[in-house]
Parts: sequence; structure tokens; C-alpha cells
Amino acid sequence: MTFRPFQDPPFSIGSLQDDLQRLMERVWHAGVSMGPFDGQQWGPPVDMYDRGDHYLLHVEMPGVDAADVDVSHIGSTLTVSGEKRRPSTISDKDRAVRGERRYGTFSRSLELPGDVDGSRLSARCSSGVLEIVIPKNESSRPRTVKVQVAEG
Repeated sequence: MTFRPFQDPPFSIGSLQDDLQRLMERVWHAGVSMGPFDGQQWGPPVDMYDRGDHYLLHVEMPGVDAADVDVSHIGSTLTVSGEKRRPSTISDKDRAVRGERRYGTFSRSLELPGDVDGSRLSARCSSGVLEIVIPKNESSRPRTVKVQVAEG
């Protein structure tokens, strides 16, 4: 039997770079303390989508109360900040046997890829996912130009 670790799926440098990028994002913002670098214990992971006339941002925040979250927009930067509080049923006297969940304040700042209309931002939280709709300005929306047929 021949050992072929990269046969299925085919190995590519691009996919390796994508995998490493995702790993670094998880390490940087998804629960591993990087205190010397960003000064916080954790940061929620995000996904951003381009929907033509607006961007859609999903911020994963299970266990975070919507009242403890702030969304702000200055220039081309969108910031989501807040606090994930330790459950009130846990006291300082309780000795943790295993502690993988992170608590405390967080802040994620994202550079938006285009010209957006910050006055029309909207945000709602459902099932631990914050959904932010970021409308684009008219000048940055895609448009289609009809090609005229030249006569003569």
C-alpha cells in the first residue's frame, strides 16, 4: 500500500495558505489569550458577505447579552465591542475543573472594503449571532451599463 497524504484532495499552496489563514484567525480571535498583542482575552469570530447593495456581517457571540454589545462606525472602520459575563450561578468560591469558555470584554475592529452609508447601519441578534447590515453608498454599488450598437 502506497502512502499518499496529499492525493485526495489535490495539494495546493493556495489551499494551504487558506488553511493557515483560518487557523491564525481562530488563534487570534477565537478564545486563545493573546494579551500581549491585542490586550483582550477573547474576540468573537466574524464572517462578512458582499450582497451588491450592502455588506452583511455575522458576529458569533454565544452567551453574550445583546444589551452588552455596542456597534460603532467611524470612517471606513466598523467596531463591535462588548462584554461576555460569567454566569451568575458561578461564584468565586467554585473551583474550575475545566475552563475553556472565555469571559470579559472584547472589541473587534474591521476595515470595510468600500464606501458605506453609516447612517443606515442596522444590527440584530438572534441565537447568539449578531447580524449587521451595512448599506453601501450609491457610488460604490455595482451597476450595469447597457452597450449601445453603433450605426454606420
